[in-house]
Amino acid sequence: MEPRVVDWSEMCSDAIQLILESLSFPDFHRARTVCSSWYSVSKSCVAGSRNRYPWLMLFREKSSVSGSCKLLDPFENKTYKTRDLGNEFHVCRCIASYGNWLLMLSPRIDFSIINVFTGEKINLPSLSLQGGGEVRFRRKDDGGVFLEHSPNDRETIINRFIKTAVLWIDEETKDFVVCWNYQDMYLFSYKKGNESWWHLQGTDCLAMAYKYNKLFVITQSHYIKILDFSDDFPNEIIHETRFLNHRFNYYPEDGEQWTEKIAITTSGDVVIIVSIENEYPENEEGRYLFKFFKMNVEGTEWARVYSLDDEMMLVFGDGFIKSNSIYFITDDVWPAYVWKNANFDSSSGVYDLATTKISWSRFAYCLSNIRWFVPGSDKKYD
Repeated sequence: MEPRVVDWSEMCSDAIQLILESLSFPDFHRARTVCSSWYSVSKSCVAGSRNRYPWLMLFREKSSVSGSCKLLDPFENKTYKTRDLGNEFHVCRCIASYGNWLLMLSPRIDFSIINVFTGEKINLPSLSLQGGGEVRFRRKDDGGVFLEHSPNDRETIINRFIKTAVLWIDEETKDFVVCWNYQDMYLFSYKKGNESWWHLQGTDCLAMAYKYNKLFVITQSHYIKILDFSDDFPNEIIHETRFLNHRFNYYPEDGEQWTEKIAITTSGDVVIIVSIENEYPENEEGRYLFKFFKMNVEGTEWARVYSLDDEMMLVFGDGFIKSNSIYFITDDVWPAYVWKNANFDSSSGVYDLATTKISWSRFAYCLSNIRWFVPGSDKKYD
């Protein structure tokens, strides 16, 4: 007698919910991907409907042969080890995240998207550009990549100079958008369904954020540029934007070193975050600081704000803001400091906007990378 084949999608919803509710948080996110029926039921489970908050990912040293990493749930004070995420995972670098998904960059400058709970992997196309333009990619004999300006003018793309990237992915359809920036000068994008990558010519980039099918970019001249990804090719939005002629100007005080980030609130407002290191603070608590700026009601200038009001969730690049707190990684917000203190890159912090104090988390053992990410999926924030 042949064994009966079980169709898990035919299980009644009550039974599915009982199974899902009994699982740990990582196992819950693995099980909900069994099929569309399980995914639908998972939305009504406690683990699927609770408020999302940031977790820490702890990546092992690149010399490690392990293809896994550790996940730290700071609220439940639990640590999980992921399943094996592939032979090359330990040598790759995570440069962005969205929900349960990580954007990984290999030493050969190849990109992939990996679900940290299920191990599902989406390999992005090898670097090549659509249409003629200012630059092109050319693969080197040693596996690296040239950024070619002309046949006689080219440079090798250096992995560590790819610092800014964004990822957006739909948990159900697996539609996705990836953007990355090289040396603040060259911005590239890939959208699922494209034949190859796009070079977004004329758009240099200090920081960026993606929301509502739009990429918001802070240019080197400190203006906001918005690119619409609704169509196959990203198009700049020139009309109906109040940022076009309003440059963001920050005037630092003596001893301040600063960088800019950009975030989009749940209501669609654009926020510029200035992260500051003060070399001459009155006390040690005042050495590191964040300041927030939004366009004023009249739409005439950027004004500092001291609270995010009732915003539930605000994601900017690698940082996560919730309940007037910022979760950050030090080498992302104060890159200049990392070069002065090599041990500082294994640190993360939580900045309280109300008290302007930072709660630090430093790790005693060596890591190749640490990162905040926000597990789960909630389409109202897409």
